[in-house]
Amino acid sequence: MKVSVVIPVYNEEARIRECLNSLFRNTEQPFEVILADGGSEDRTVEIAREFPGVRVLANPSRTAAAGRNVGIKHARGDVIAFTDGDCIADSGWIAAIRRCFEERPGLDGVRGKITSAPGVNKYERYWNRLAWELLMQFGDEPHEIRERNLADALVTANCAYRRRTLVRLKGFSRWFGNNAEDVDLTWRALDAGAVLTYDPRIVIQAHGVTSREGIAKKSFRNGVSSSKLQKRYGGKINYDVNIYKMLGSNLRAVFSREDASLNVLELFFHLLGKYWGSLKYKVINV
Repeated sequence: MKVSVVIPVYNEEARIRECLNSLFRNTEQPFEVILADGGSEDRTVEIAREFPGVRVLANPSRTAAAGRNVGIKHARGDVIAFTDGDCIADSGWIAAIRRCFEERPGLDGVRGKITSAPGVNKYERYWNRLAWELLMQFGDEPHEIRERNLADALVTANCAYRRRTLVRLKGFSRWFGNNAEDVDLTWRALDAGAVLTYDPRIVIQAHGVTSREGIAKKSFRNGVSSSKLQKRYGGKINYDVNIYKMLGSNLRAVFSREDASLNVLELFFHLLGKYWGSLKYKVINV
């Protein structure tokens, strides 16, 4: 079974060498690695071309969804695995993906385990804990994925699908762009009757944002993603009382707890993203 790896990138020179080194140091080599470049203005493409097994393709639309679709179109493997340019694959990543699909001929897609790469500062450590330990939960036991929920989505930092399944689903939705495109694909796959699973043997370490500005931008995008998912899958109105309770609690603790100010920053910009998404996509998501 041939495993292709697709990575959408844009200005990833700080991490892309580490990412590609981890792939080519795997106990089993990927059949091919495709980088879909969204017009990087740094040395991302130059570094990628130092690796003979990498194909660099242009992604004129620049979004992550479009980049992954470029990869799907050109990939020749039976299975297409996805990761990001700031991730580090476990040495047995390719082998674990291959085994998972070979053990289950009827399997359409698999979600792997994401752990935090060593943080360079408090902002990255904060974001990684929030993203990979609190919001998304990765246990040590495999399980089937049968229902739409965020915690079980096949996050594209670490997932794989059979190529034929991706073709049948027509790839990632360009409408979602950089906002929950992986969640949407998971939910469309489930709606189409796809067989999906979680396999903790498939492990990747993910880096995160490293500044307050980065936390604000990612939180805003997550808020927009929430509104887009509501537009596609939910009703007209969604009110999350818990987010306001958390914001109030952290505002009161901002002078007594080190993480409270970052929590306030994250929650504030998440809400801004929800409000902006509500206006843009004509839903009420507050």
